[in-house]
Amino acid sequence: MAEVSEEIRNLAARHQEFQRQAEALRQEMGMVQASIASCDQAIATINELKTASDAGKTAETMVPIGFGSYVYAEVKNPEKVIVNLGAGFSAEETAEEAIGTLNRRKEQLTKILEQMNASLTKLAQGMQALETEAAKYQPGQA
Repeated sequence: MAEVSEEIRNLAARHQEFQRQAEALRQEMGMVQASIASCDQAIATINELKTASDAGKTAETMVPIGFGSYVYAEVKNPEKVIVNLGAGFSAEETAEEAIGTLNRRKEQLTKILEQMNASLTKLAQGMQALETEAAKYQPGQA
Protein backbone atom coordinates (compact mmCIF):
# COMPACT_ATOMS: atom_id res chain seq x y z
CA MET A 1 0.00 0.00 0.00
CA ALA A 2 2.95 2.34 0.72
CA GLU A 3 4.13 1.83 -2.87
CA VAL A 4 0.74 2.95 -4.20
CA SER A 5 0.76 6.05 -1.99
CA GLU A 6 4.31 6.89 -3.12
CA GLU A 7 3.36 6.39 -6.77
CA ILE A 8 0.36 8.72 -6.38
CA ARG A 9 2.60 11.38 -4.79
CA ASN A 10 5.05 11.04 -7.68
CA LEU A 11 2.25 11.36 -10.23
CA ALA A 12 0.88 14.42 -8.42
CA ALA A 13 4.31 16.06 -8.32
CA ARG A 14 4.85 15.43 -12.03
CA HIS A 15 1.36 16.77 -12.77
CA GLN A 16 2.07 19.96 -10.79
CA GLU A 17 5.34 20.43 -12.67
CA PHE A 18 3.50 20.07 -15.99
CA GLN A 19 0.98 22.66 -14.77
CA ARG A 20 3.78 25.09 -13.85
CA GLN A 21 5.40 24.60 -17.25
CA ALA A 22 2.08 25.09 -19.03
CA GLU A 23 1.37 28.32 -17.13
CA ALA A 24 4.84 29.68 -17.90
CA LEU A 25 4.35 28.76 -21.55
CA ARG A 26 0.94 30.49 -21.62
CA GLN A 27 2.54 33.66 -20.26
CA GLU A 28 5.27 33.53 -22.91
CA MET A 29 2.64 32.95 -25.57
CA GLY A 30 0.82 36.06 -24.37
CA MET A 31 4.01 38.10 -24.83
CA VAL A 32 4.53 36.69 -28.33
CA GLN A 33 0.90 37.48 -29.21
CA ALA A 34 1.41 41.04 -27.94
CA SER A 35 4.49 41.35 -30.16
CA ILE A 36 2.49 40.14 -33.17
CA ALA A 37 -0.22 42.70 -32.39
CA SER A 38 2.47 45.38 -32.09
CA CYS A 39 3.81 44.46 -35.55
CA ASP A 40 0.28 44.70 -36.97
CA GLN A 41 -0.23 48.08 -35.32
CA ALA A 42 3.08 49.43 -36.66
CA ILE A 43 2.27 48.22 -40.19
CA ALA A 44 -1.19 49.81 -40.04
CA THR A 45 0.26 53.09 -38.78
CA ILE A 46 2.91 53.21 -41.52
CA ASN A 47 0.23 52.54 -44.13
CA GLU A 48 -2.09 55.22 -42.72
CA LEU A 49 0.68 57.81 -42.63
CA LYS A 50 1.70 56.95 -46.20
CA THR A 51 -1.91 57.13 -47.40
CA ALA A 52 -2.43 60.54 -45.81
CA SER A 53 0.82 61.82 -47.29
CA ASP A 54 0.03 60.39 -50.75
CA ALA A 55 -3.36 62.12 -50.67
CA GLY A 56 -1.62 65.44 -50.11
CA LYS A 57 -2.77 65.67 -46.52
CA THR A 58 -0.50 66.38 -43.61
CA ALA A 59 0.29 63.07 -41.95
CA GLU A 60 -0.48 63.43 -38.26
CA THR A 61 0.05 61.11 -35.34
CA MET A 62 0.22 61.18 -31.59
CA VAL A 63 3.66 60.83 -30.05
CA PRO A 64 4.05 59.41 -26.54
CA ILE A 65 5.86 61.78 -24.19
CA GLY A 66 5.70 59.58 -21.11
CA PHE A 67 3.36 58.55 -18.31
CA GLY A 68 0.48 57.82 -20.68
CA SER A 69 0.62 61.32 -22.18
CA TYR A 70 0.76 62.19 -25.89
CA VAL A 71 1.21 65.19 -28.15
CA TYR A 72 -0.05 65.61 -31.69
CA ALA A 73 2.72 65.83 -34.26
CA GLU A 74 3.00 66.22 -38.00
CA VAL A 75 5.09 63.64 -39.78
CA LYS A 76 7.41 65.38 -42.20
CA ASN A 77 8.56 62.28 -44.07
CA PRO A 78 6.42 59.16 -43.63
CA GLU A 79 8.59 57.42 -46.25
CA LYS A 80 11.46 57.05 -43.75
CA VAL A 81 10.98 54.73 -40.80
CA ILE A 82 13.41 53.74 -38.07
CA VAL A 83 12.99 50.01 -37.45
CA ASN A 84 14.27 48.10 -34.43
CA LEU A 85 16.52 45.29 -35.66
CA GLY A 86 17.02 43.77 -32.22
CA ALA A 87 19.95 43.62 -29.80
CA GLY A 88 19.75 47.40 -29.40
CA PHE A 89 20.23 48.16 -33.10
CA SER A 90 17.91 50.14 -35.36
CA ALA A 91 18.04 51.10 -39.02
CA GLU A 92 16.39 53.65 -41.25
CA GLU A 93 14.30 52.04 -43.97
CA THR A 94 11.78 53.17 -46.52
CA ALA A 95 8.16 52.65 -45.51
CA GLU A 96 7.90 49.63 -47.82
CA GLU A 97 11.12 48.11 -46.46
CA ALA A 98 9.92 48.68 -42.92
CA ILE A 99 6.62 46.96 -43.69
CA GLY A 100 8.58 44.04 -45.18
CA THR A 101 10.81 43.85 -42.10
CA LEU A 102 7.79 43.94 -39.79
CA ASN A 103 5.98 41.28 -41.83
CA ARG A 104 9.04 38.99 -41.66
CA ARG A 105 9.26 39.52 -37.91
CA LYS A 106 5.54 38.77 -37.62
CA GLU A 107 6.00 35.53 -39.61
CA GLN A 108 8.85 34.49 -37.31
CA LEU A 109 6.76 35.26 -34.24
CA THR A 110 3.82 33.34 -35.68
CA LYS A 111 6.05 30.28 -36.21
CA ILE A 112 7.33 30.58 -32.64
CA LEU A 113 3.74 30.84 -31.40
CA GLU A 114 2.81 27.69 -33.35
CA GLN A 115 5.76 25.84 -31.78
CA MET A 116 4.74 27.03 -28.34
CA ASN A 117 1.17 25.90 -28.99
CA ALA A 118 2.46 22.45 -29.98
CA SER A 119 4.50 22.32 -26.76
CA LEU A 120 1.43 23.32 -24.77
CA THR A 121 -0.55 20.53 -26.44
CA LYS A 122 2.18 18.02 -25.47
CA LEU A 123 2.07 19.24 -21.88
CA ALA A 124 -1.72 18.87 -21.83
CA GLN A 125 -1.39 15.34 -23.21
CA GLY A 126 1.22 14.56 -20.57
CA MET A 127 -1.10 15.82 -17.83
CA GLN A 128 -3.94 13.76 -19.27
CA ALA A 129 -1.74 10.65 -19.25
CA LEU A 130 -0.78 11.29 -15.62
CA GLU A 131 -4.45 11.74 -14.68
CA THR A 132 -5.31 8.46 -16.40
CA GLU A 133 -2.45 6.74 -14.56
CA ALA A 134 -3.56 8.23 -11.22
CA ALA A 135 -7.14 7.05 -11.80
CA LYS A 136 -5.88 3.45 -11.76
CA TYR A 137 -4.92 3.88 -8.11
CA GLN A 138 -8.27 5.23 -6.92
CA PRO A 139 -10.60 2.81 -5.11
CA GLY A 140 -13.21 1.27 -7.37
CA GLN A 141 -11.06 1.93 -10.46
CA ALA A 142 -9.21 -0.96 -12.02
